[in-house]
Amino acid sequence: MFRAANRPLVLAHFAMTADGKTSTRAFTPALFTSPADKRRLQEVRSGVDAVMAGRGTVATDSMTMGISRGDLRRDRAARGLPPVPLRVIVSNAGHLDPGWKVFRYSGSPLIVFSTRRMPANIRAGVARKAELFLFPGRAVDLRKSLEILRAEFGVRRLVCEGGGTLLRSLAALDLVDGLRLTIAPVIFGGRLAPTLTGLPGGFLDPPREFEIVRHSVVAGECFLELRKRGASRRRFAPSPHKFDQPAGFWENRKTPSKARAWHP
Repeated sequence: MFRAANRPLVLAHFAMTADGKTSTRAFTPALFTSPADKRRLQEVRSGVDAVMAGRGTVATDSMTMGISRGDLRRDRAARGLPPVPLRVIVSNAGHLDPGWKVFRYSGSPLIVFSTRRMPANIRAGVARKAELFLFPGRAVDLRKSLEILRAEFGVRRLVCEGGGTLLRSLAALDLVDGLRLTIAPVIFGGRLAPTLTGLPGGFLDPPREFEIVRHSVVAGECFLELRKRGASRRRFAPSPHKFDQPAGFWENRKTPSKARAWHP
């Protein structure tokens, strides 16, 4: 059950082909959708408090995870929100490059959730540019990460933009509350091309059930909005809230020079 006081509402936003592929077997960026879909990506980001992506997606797409449209930034500011949502990277092994575009972008703070497997030299570079949380074990505790985002950063709504491995991990823990899908009229094929939940693997047990709440066709593509079956409709309305923290909260937070170890 979704508990608003404990974690953010989690949406997943993906583009996929008609045969369910989110990329080629080389994991190249999703270039098969229209400019309208790229605009929708910015609009979905503008409606949340945080944007989350896995290490592979950030590296492959060379993304900033920011908002480039000035009108959307101004609209967020008018609603009492930071112009750009908080950005969140998840990486189990911690093989990140502090020189990536996402680390150079200064439009909003960056949070990195990783484990103690992250090499020491990378830790130092990442901790200078982001707030770094390190978990024990081999994998990031995703449930606890969401709770940290809610408790420490006031995040109520979050969108996951990939990749499929991260989405599957969230779904396995029943942490995905809604989906935003663009279906492009193209077929890739290929056993090694990733799907919505990554490369083919075992079934989710039990399957996660959703229901379509809205659909439209724009620029020849089908856009679907889905919510977890049984979820409250009110939770999926456009969020009118102002950010939980006072104005300037993010700007005034000092980026730590050391990683923060998380002890469960």
